[in-house]
Amino acid sequence: MIDMHTLSLYVGLCRNLHFGRTSEEFHVTPSALSRAIQRLEESVGHRLLVRDNRSVSLTPQGEIFREFAEETLSRFEDMRISLGLSAERLQGNLNLYASVTASQLILPQVLATFRDRYPDIQLQLETGYAVNALQRLREGADVVVAALPEAAIDGIEQRIITSTPMLTVAPLTGPALADPVDWSTVPLVLPGSGQARDNINEWLRQHRVRPNIYSEVQGNEAILSLVALGCGVGFVPELVLLGSPLAKSVRVVEEGPPLADFHVGFCTRRRNLEMSPLIRAFWESIG
Repeated sequence: MIDMHTLSLYVGLCRNLHFGRTSEEFHVTPSALSRAIQRLEESVGHRLLVRDNRSVSLTPQGEIFREFAEETLSRFEDMRISLGLSAERLQGNLNLYASVTASQLILPQVLATFRDRYPDIQLQLETGYAVNALQRLREGADVVVAALPEAAIDGIEQRIITSTPMLTVAPLTGPALADPVDWSTVPLVLPGSGQARDNINEWLRQHRVRPNIYSEVQGNEAILSLVALGCGVGFVPELVLLGSPLAKSVRVVEEGPPLADFHVGFCTRRRNLEMSPLIRAFWESIG
């Protein structure tokens, strides 16, 4: 028989793709978690996960079952509310993902409002690179803070809450850039992927610049670190620069490319927003 706790363990494992982190999150031993997943696979009659000593991935059947598990848990929560649990007493876990910068500058006000309204909902906050936010949403996070395109994303509900200019930053010391700047000779520290990288690539293409790339990294904080060390010139959102301890170690290059603004906001899967009272409650708290 499949119970709600086992489904919760499975959804958590799908989200973390790591037995150790899931064990810590749900306060069970790794061996107990492994046994629960084995019993679940026996009940379903299919292998749901591929696992070795270092990684976990979902089989095609595991992906299908994850959708079933998430939907079942959401419907179960709805039923509890329908049976008389008032909105003010919502209970459960809400999984959030955000970059360190977003956690410090964007989340506090929203979370303060949400916690005041729903003190019994447990928040699980994971931090990481902003560029990975949409991937974490696909992997099972309930709500993420992400850099969002202005165009809609299929199946995703998004709410842009702030827009910030993209700045060109250079080392505080060292030779000044030529005027005009020959961008083909300037060593560049670029984001490895994401909306900002797409915008930079488009500008380079339009101006027929063959870039001299010093490094490609994940995370705006890493870009600022390399620029502060004198490795090259980088591009970061103004919001990140203002909140960084390295702000006084770099200088803004006014002659930098006129890149599109960086839009930051919350997003969640539309299907989950429709089905989960916890996610709906959080969404209403965003304002």
